[in-house]
Amino acid sequence: MPNKTNSSLFDSPIERRASDSTKWSRFSSKEHDVIGAWIADMDLPTSDKIIDAIKDRLDERVFGYSEPPDQFFDVVINRLEKKYGWTTKQEWFVPQPGVVPSLFFASNCFGDTGDGVMAARPNYRYFLETAEHTGRTFQPVDCQVNHGRWEMDFDQMHQTISPRTKTFLLCNPHNPVGRVLDQQELETIADACLANGTIICSDEIHADLVLDTDKQHVPIASLDPSIEKKSITLISASKAFNLPAIGGLSLAIIPDQDIRAAFQKRAYGVATHPGALAYAATMTAFEECDDWLTEAIGYLRDNRDYLEAQITGIDGLAMTHVEATFLAWIDVSNSGLRNPLSTFLDHGVALSDGADMGNPDHVRLNFACHRSTLEEIVRRLKTGLS
Repeated sequence: MPNKTNSSLFDSPIERRASDSTKWSRFSSKEHDVIGAWIADMDLPTSDKIIDAIKDRLDERVFGYSEPPDQFFDVVINRLEKKYGWTTKQEWFVPQPGVVPSLFFASNCFGDTGDGVMAARPNYRYFLETAEHTGRTFQPVDCQVNHGRWEMDFDQMHQTISPRTKTFLLCNPHNPVGRVLDQQELETIADACLANGTIICSDEIHADLVLDTDKQHVPIASLDPSIEKKSITLISASKAFNLPAIGGLSLAIIPDQDIRAAFQKRAYGVATHPGALAYAATMTAFEECDDWLTEAIGYLRDNRDYLEAQITGIDGLAMTHVEATFLAWIDVSNSGLRNPLSTFLDHGVALSDGADMGNPDHVRLNFACHRSTLEEIVRRLKTGLS
């Protein structure tokens, strides 16, 4: 059985049951102890450097409307160049309150009611919902497991995509299946989109959470200038550095001036301005906290290995290898349970419903927690199946 690394910043568990944590309080009560393993945040403490940066900003004691700090965009630009070899420009960046609203803005930048929005399925629920809420038609690209890996049905994509498909919503690394799309897959997507005049909106919020040492995240916009010009790339420090509660801050990177203007028009009056604490936390995370991130990835990798080994030994459950993220996509189709989600909740584990993500035969499990918590989750899953 895979072992946890001997010493870690994360060895001391943090009790979140009595906190304001959505993850832990939504399904729990005094009468029913439930471990939160559904919503995608981590139980791991964030970097002390980020906490100190927030405290320093608090010491200013005035919290009016904020502009990005000096050097903020330089830090982000340098990071993208260093990690991915992608050269960006400050004028391409549009600060946003989060990735999710940006998906909606991107979905109706161009085109008319009834035009297509395409995305893989299964997927994070908002990818499947944006079309309905923006007056568009959803065009799924279904995924299947081939040789132990989830892959998009590119034949289906080529048969479905058309000039009326205005946006392709890409999730890479992919939530919930944990895939890091390789260059060939990205080029296949890009070629189809370019041929049909389809804008690619790529959610890359999990880019810093690649667990496999032989995998490398590739921003789809970095492949070629022609792809870059038809792209919107969404990034944030929120997932990798565990910052959702600091206040929303994501960045939409939009090289083309016309697409950027259309995006900003949709966001106008709807998207709130990110706050000072979010800027301070994000800038520090991207500039100073890669040592913390390296240790966090090591801890998550150990948890993933433990979970994969355990699921393999549980009759009725199965999962594919998680290359990135801290989310396991677990097949419950052979569990014999009429309602696996409800059964596991009754046994004290709150998971995400696969039906919301396009596949009711699965549940999603967040393993970004203390090892002892993960061990208890596994014990409760086994009890629910017994």
